[in-house]
Amino acid sequence: MNRNEIAVIICNYNGGEDTVKCIDAVIKSKDIKCDIYVVDNASTDGSVERIGRQFGERVAIVQNAENLGGSGGFGRGLRMAVEEGYPYIMMLDNDAYVDTDTIKKLHRYLEENPDVGIVGAKIMMSDDPKRIMDYAKTIDFETFMDGSKWCGKLDSEEAKEPRECDFAAATAAMVRREVLLKCGGMDEAHFIYYDDIELGYRIKRSGYKVVSLGSSKAWHKSGMTKKTTNTFARYYLTRNRYRFFAKYLPREDMERFTEYILSRAFSYMYGSYYKGRMDIFDTEKYILEDFIRDRRGKAGERRINELQKDGYHLIENELSGCKRMLIYPADEVPEHSVVKLCSRLWAINPGIEIMLSTSFGMKKKSELCLEQLRGEFKECSFSITLAEESSGNSFDKAVHFCRHVKDITENILPDIYIDIYGNMIADEQDYIYFRNYEKSYEFFYGLYHDSVVETINKIRKEG
Repeated sequence: MNRNEIAVIICNYNGGEDTVKCIDAVIKSKDIKCDIYVVDNASTDGSVERIGRQFGERVAIVQNAENLGGSGGFGRGLRMAVEEGYPYIMMLDNDAYVDTDTIKKLHRYLEENPDVGIVGAKIMMSDDPKRIMDYAKTIDFETFMDGSKWCGKLDSEEAKEPRECDFAAATAAMVRREVLLKCGGMDEAHFIYYDDIELGYRIKRSGYKVVSLGSSKAWHKSGMTKKTTNTFARYYLTRNRYRFFAKYLPREDMERFTEYILSRAFSYMYGSYYKGRMDIFDTEKYILEDFIRDRRGKAGERRINELQKDGYHLIENELSGCKRMLIYPADEVPEHSVVKLCSRLWAINPGIEIMLSTSFGMKKKSELCLEQLRGEFKECSFSITLAEESSGNSFDKAVHFCRHVKDITENILPDIYIDIYGNMIADEQDYIYFRNYEKSYEFFYGLYHDSVVETINKIRKEG
């Protein structure tokens, strides 16, 4: 392979046609030369052989003996490129496709801005090419999340600017060799997710700027935008996110973060156990336990589970014979939760008449729900209306939406409460169970609190 200034590292695991398209897009890049390395994570789909046949010596293939995840794949590629002496190294997901000038723009930006350590392309959705997936993301230590106001929005002039941020997604990002030598490479124990966030944030803390270059683009065929069928992303994202914030949060936020971890874990475990959702219960249980034990790398047994029915299936037994339904939305509940419930109701009984209450200041919210429902089901003849007034004889059943049924203190049976997680209070047993939420949480908190604090302190000392 000819030696150029730039090494492009592509991580492949059974990538098939996606990896071929990714490589082809790199080769077609204009006014720039680079060396392409595919780090393969023990693929079994024949993609390695196909890459070799199709691209020959234009692509160097590095094979791992086992699947080390995106973290291990990129980690090995970065170490190899550093050892080979490439001054610029680009990470590229195998299901991402760069524009013809993307690599050139990223390279030029680093050359012209020596204070920038890593620069990322603006990531667009491959199934909605004008919509932004990832651009100028930041870390929020108040909510313990990452995000960006541009994500999910249509591309715009405002989003074409280079913007300083907290990290650059490894989907398509270029880093300097000297930066990796100073800051270290990718933490391969992540296996997948939050590895690029941790790397970018570490680079920023070392004094370099991190930039999202809005004028360069890559389109990403991300599994995160598809309907989820298992708890893979839930496990790795949450486990690794906990560790990231444990490592970098301000010391004064440690107790608040401990409360955040425990309240989140308990909420999911308490509700999923009652619903019989052991797929979620087991995953959340092991996220907490693996964090406490600082277990990393590839997930062990019972961590990744095939998803069962969502919580809304529980309402089928309660409402299967209902002909007229009154729904009370809530300001703190997103419209799509109401849409999901209505979709479930119409699947049970296409002839059911659904009314959205405008009582108690709910008119605006009900109008928003109605607009979304009519957009979602515009080609169907389902009955959905606004109800200005209601009486006990005008409907068979009433459903009240809330953020979480644990907050319900008033027994309004036979009316039903349902929350955004699919938890439901439909009978006396439900009501009693969720009225015991706070007492149960006190016990759970006492059981795990000290262990979580010890883990946070341990991680911070190692960092």
